[in-house]
Amino acid sequence: MSLVIPRRRRNEINVIPLIDVMVVLVFFLLLAGRFEEARTLSIIPPAADAGGTSSTAASMVIGVDREGKIYLEGKEISRMDLNKTLADKAKLSPEAEVLIVADERSLTGAAVGVLDSVVKAGLRPRLLTRPTK
Repeated sequence: MSLVIPRRRRNEINVIPLIDVMVVLVFFLLLAGRFEEARTLSIIPPAADAGGTSSTAASMVIGVDREGKIYLEGKEISRMDLNKTLADKAKLSPEAEVLIVADERSLTGAAVGVLDSVVKAGLRPRLLTRPTK
């Protein structure tokens, strides 16, 4: 008869496989993010001293770049397609606010044309400006 009583080993959680899986997931997310087409518009809004703030969030964002190209939610759009999209939006929510972001070096005609399209559709336009220094 043995006088030594066998002790149970404490259960331990092995974290090495967990760390390996997490590293693989992080690398996957980093690589997948690189393949996504990052599209940003290089628009610098004009400065204004009396820029107002709005309590409601804009439902649509329209951008006008330096060359006068029009972008709806970051995607280039023609003037005719913009008018159709604005008319559809006005049917769904007539009190919607549209934020117009025009580059300070853009052609005034393109920005005014977008502003005119928003008003003709019956939506409320708002121009984005930056504060003066």
